[in-house]
Amino acid sequence: MADERVFDPEAIEEYRLFLLELLDALENQVIPVLGTGTLSRAPAFGTAPGAAENAAGQYLEFHAATWRNLQYLRGTLHGMESALAVVAASGGEADEESTAGLAATESDLAAPTAEPTADQSTAGVVLTAEAFTIEGTGSGGAAVFTA
Repeated sequence: MADERVFDPEAIEEYRLFLLELLDALENQVIPVLGTGTLSRAPAFGTAPGAAENAAGQYLEFHAATWRNLQYLRGTLHGMESALAVVAASGGEADEESTAGLAATESDLAAPTAEPTADQSTAGVVLTAEAFTIEGTGSGGAAVFTA
């Protein structure tokens, strides 16, 4: 392999601090405005025909979707920060294992005539993260995401 991967704890800490800054801004500036601030209630839509029914309903849908997306983003940022903290604490052991697995996969891909082994098959793969599950159905199949 031409490119050598090297564990860099300073880069991990720098990125972790960046994520913490994003979380701070999200939790202390954005979420309060939408949760209890000026954007927590719908504006007055006037007395035009349909204004109260249509515009208010659209605003409530938009507000709910935005709130949900912000909470997903918040959870993702917390998860990323937590994962980086674990990697930093492990001293790169997980990174070395990933690199070894990647090198093995690359060598397997270099020999396309080899039959896939049980651990290379994608049929029935289930990856689990903190908040959702991804179930693979194999090559060409659809993935199922379960929250």
